Amino acid sequence: MAEARPDALFEMWRKQVEDSTQAWTRLLSREPPAATPPDPTVFWRPVLDQGLQTWAKLFGQTPATPELLTQWKQFLDQWIEAWSKILGQAMGTEQFAKLMGQSLDQVLVLQAPFRKAAEQHTEQALQALGLPSRNQVTAVAKQIVELEERIERLEDRIDAVLRRLGGKEPT
Repeated sequence: MAEARPDALFEMWRKQVEDSTQAWTRLLSREPPAATPPDPTVFWRPVLDQGLQTWAKLFGQTPATPELLTQWKQFLDQWIEAWSKILGQAMGTEQFAKLMGQSLDQVLVLQAPFRKAAEQHTEQALQALGLPSRNQVTAVAKQIVELEERIERLEDRIDAVLRRLGGKEPT
């Protein structure tokens, strides 16, 4: 088998990055249908398939040598850097934010019934054990704070009345 030249490996890497960038650009320029939820496999599959095909082709043609492994490490470092840049740009778009918002909304909608059921079960379990729930503890704390405020207001009024009556300060 022929040994891979560094310039040939670089050229394959450059082609893959260009093809990946074009795939990302095509995917980002498409408007997803409004009625259907976003499908992450549609977004990632073309890019990942292309990368796997390129790597399979490279290792099918070239034997694994220390030089190739060093080049592989360099390539991976450059690939990660290129993907970080591309993903950073993609995540900065309005469409990405919109898709993330839709995904979050869907998760919250799906999670709401489970959360409500969990809260009800927790409330029932606490009631069965004779323990106060969070809502009950919060309500008692609120009442205590309100009582403290009323007492402070009464103390201020009493002090004012005593000052008027005798000109004395309370002890």
